[in-house]
Parts: sequence; C-alpha cells; structure tokens
Amino acid sequence: MPVRKPNIHRVTINSGLSRNARIARLIPMGGGEALADAANLAWREGPRPPRWLSRQRYAGIVSDLRYGELVTARACTEMASLIPDNAAVRGHLEGQRADELAHAALYERYLRSLDAEDRVNPALEQLYQRCLDWSGDPLGLVLAFNVVLEGEALRLQRFLATRLPCPLFSALNRRILMDEARHVAFGRIYGGAGVPSLDAEERIALYRWLKALWWDFGCLLRDSFGGPGGRLLRALQPTLEESWDRQAETLLRLGLLQPDERIRAEGR
Repeated sequence: MPVRKPNIHRVTINSGLSRNARIARLIPMGGGEALADAANLAWREGPRPPRWLSRQRYAGIVSDLRYGELVTARACTEMASLIPDNAAVRGHLEGQRADELAHAALYERYLRSLDAEDRVNPALEQLYQRCLDWSGDPLGLVLAFNVVLEGEALRLQRFLATRLPCPLFSALNRRILMDEARHVAFGRIYGGAGVPSLDAEERIALYRWLKALWWDFGCLLRDSFGGPGGRLLRALQPTLEESWDRQAETLLRLGLLQPDERIRAEGR
C-alpha cells in the first residue's frame, strides 16, 4: 500500500478571520502530542537504515534534526519574550516549544535504537546561533525559524517520511510533520501581518539576512546528503538555486519585498 504524503496544506485557517483569531485556532492542535503518540510507533521493529547510506552519515542526519528541534524550542522562548504581549501569539509559541521538545525526544529515542551517539554538527550550531543573534525586529526571528528554516525542514521531513526504507523513521517523521505544518502556518500568518510595519530598508536588510541564512543551510544539506548518499540529495533538491527561488516566492507573497525592490535586495 503506498505511503500517503503528508501535506502542509492540510493546515487551513480561515483567512477572513483576524490575525490573532487565526493564530488562536492553531493553539488547540498543539501541546507536545508527539510524545503521547510515541507508543503507537513501530519501535519493536527497530531501525532499518538505507544500505546505500553509511550508518554514521544516517545517524548524523538524525542528530541534525534533533538539534534543530532543540534550538527552535529555545527560539520560541526568545520570541515570546520579545514580541509585545499577545495572548494568541504567546499561546502558540508555548505550544510550539512543547512540540519541538517532544520531537527532539523522539529523535533522541530513534538515535538510541540505532545505537548511535548524538553529535552536534559545529557548522549547524553556528548557523542556528546566527539566527538567535538577530538584533532587529522580532519579526525576523519568526520569519527565520517558522517560515524559512522550518519550511525547509518540513520539506526535508516530508521527504524522509516517504522515501527512506525505515518504517519506524517514516512513522516518526509523519507524526512530526503534523506539528511542523502548524508552525509554518503560524509563521506565515504572523509574518504576513507584521511585514507592513517595516520600512523598505528594514525589509530589504531582512530579506538579505534570510537569504544568507537559507543559502548556508542549503549547503549544509548538500554536505549531509552528499557522498555515497548523493542520489538522495538529487531527489530531494535538484539545485540550491531552485530551492531558494521557492523560498523567495514565499517571502514575496508575504509582502517582504515589493516587486521593484527584489532587484535591490538581490544586488542586481
């Protein structure tokens, strides 16, 4: 029986509602439910790593996913402290933080089932620290974590849930995708509503910062899936340029740049 692909568009919020009302409707869906569902996953079967990907490289991918969840949980705390008092936004960020920690725990358990050591990729650590060091409008953190990085992670997790041969890892990622789609939906709702408050120079500077972050993230993906597992990368991501264009279109739809501003932002 073919595996049904998780779809981000399953998370639909009535666009006729106010921003806070749309965000509030995301909150009841959260709450760290991934841990509650962990018992339903096929842990007894154990992991089944791809034969064409070394166990060390495979474990590194899982470690990177786990680390991303932990840092995003930290970012949720940071965003909640910086964004003006707003019950809907804070409620979502608290729920998202619980989700991220639950996901990290699932990845950690999977690593143990691989009998693999959890290692932090120094390059990934530096990249996430650059995100956390953002000193501009808090909207930048929301766009970085909930739109750009989580959007790319969502695509990666969707791919891992449907294209790798391990039923346990597929089930784990399918469950996590349900939460991540809501996190991206929050980023798009909050980001789209907040962008108009920035002037042109702020928006252009933010676009350039997001592009540099994403590009470095894309290069890390290329390194992670390169070598003997290169065919996985080619299936996941034809070119970095095409992948960035997809991200850029999302940011443009949110209004981060006006049509005539992209040439300035891209330095062309």
